[in-house]
Amino acid sequence: MDSQSNPTPRATVLFVDDEERVVNLLRMIFRTQYDVLVATSGAQALQIMKERRVDVLVTDQRMPGMTGIELLAHAREFSPHTIRLLLTGYTDLAAIVGSVNEGEVFRFLNKPWDHHEIQSTLAAAVAAARSSADALSLPPTTQSPPTTVLPVQADASGEPVPEAHILLIDDNPRDLAAMEEVARQSYHTHTATSMTEALQILAHNDVGVIVTEANVGSEDTEGFLRVLKQQNPAITTVMLTRSGDADLVIRLINRAQIFRFATKPLRKSVFVLALSAAMKEHQRYRANPNLLNRLQVESSPEPDNASLVDSIAQSVGRWAGRFPLLSNKRR
Repeated sequence: MDSQSNPTPRATVLFVDDEERVVNLLRMIFRTQYDVLVATSGAQALQIMKERRVDVLVTDQRMPGMTGIELLAHAREFSPHTIRLLLTGYTDLAAIVGSVNEGEVFRFLNKPWDHHEIQSTLAAAVAAARSSADALSLPPTTQSPPTTVLPVQADASGEPVPEAHILLIDDNPRDLAAMEEVARQSYHTHTATSMTEALQILAHNDVGVIVTEANVGSEDTEGFLRVLKQQNPAITTVMLTRSGDADLVIRLINRAQIFRFATKPLRKSVFVLALSAAMKEHQRYRANPNLLNRLQVESSPEPDNASLVDSIAQSVGRWAGRFPLLSNKRR
């Protein structure tokens, strides 16, 4: 058979920026690789997306009329299959956190961009969009074989408990107790004050959602979360932060695919919504492991600690092994 008789259609990428020279430059860079569409406003981009299927959306943040965050949020509602990236040239933490919580951004790209970085990031986004497209088009009952769904667990009395647990990590006893009081009302909840305790809990419990700070005591959780996402990408993370460090937030979403950010001190209503959204997201990936391709993390410039990789692999391997596709999600 002629290999070109049924060629695979090129991916469609939409670039949005209110500066025409920027979108024209991006079109020139990528026109030989993808079907490139451009828009100079959020409203124009949304109209294009209503008329055309878009695999990847790359938008600037600061635009008149509709910000990049607002565009990402709208796109997420009516075009959930589209992989979303935010192009930003300034360090506005509120904008960055908003893009994660409202638009579920796949990656951040700095402006002005590095040519190699934007090439590789866009390639990863296209691959994620293509690999998960079929899964997203299937009805829930046919999205995955029954063998990939974990059985309902039971407590000591034989009563069923939620299929996935929540793990809270914080070295502040007062904050940890406050979070536990809220979480345990709806979920089977565990607490840890260090990464060592967290690994022990992960080894013996089916954890679906982790809530943690960027720093727990003297331990930096970035490496821990990055390796955890590589080993078991279905685990969803809510990051707590008091910091105004935009660079940290960008690294965490790019390298660890943080699902939500919440600021301290916590407001109960916000925390409840974050937990609910995170658990629903975990269950969505649990029901359909093919969607895990949308959770690829950026490689780190520094090699991961070998002992940390082994410890996390051993801890989550028991649970990841229940998912045939998760078991193959290794670096």
